[in-house]
Amino acid sequence: MGQSIVIHGLIKKRAEVAGLHRVAVKAAESIKDDLAAIDRALRLCGYKEDPKAIAPRGKYRQMFGRNELKLAILDTLRKAPADDLTVADAIIEAKGWRQDEALHADVLKRVRHAIQRARNSGLIVQDFGPDGCLWKLAQC
Repeated sequence: MGQSIVIHGLIKKRAEVAGLHRVAVKAAESIKDDLAAIDRALRLCGYKEDPKAIAPRGKYRQMFGRNELKLAILDTLRKAPADDLTVADAIIEAKGWRQDEALHADVLKRVRHAIQRARNSGLIVQDFGPDGCLWKLAQC
């Protein structure tokens, strides 16, 4: 009778995935060639370090709109003084995101930067109490 419908479907799917793989490999080789050309240009311009030691950068992932993070921090601190971990947890919960380690670390890093900017602009102050370092709104 020939091939069953399952085998025929798997053959078709394998051919499709193999085509995607070929395209991805070709793209990766092109990127590798671009890196080699940039490394040569760096050496020609007098760069003495090893170009492979330059850390790769990923694309910035926008998680918050303009002033959204600052306003969320201020809203959290209006309720009660809190540390940066508590603020990050409250923001993740308010956004309805699933808790995972990578997301928590990313949000915590952004919260810490935003807290420092808010402190430098005088919106919030540090409060050293019995619970450690807490952030609270500055008295207007």
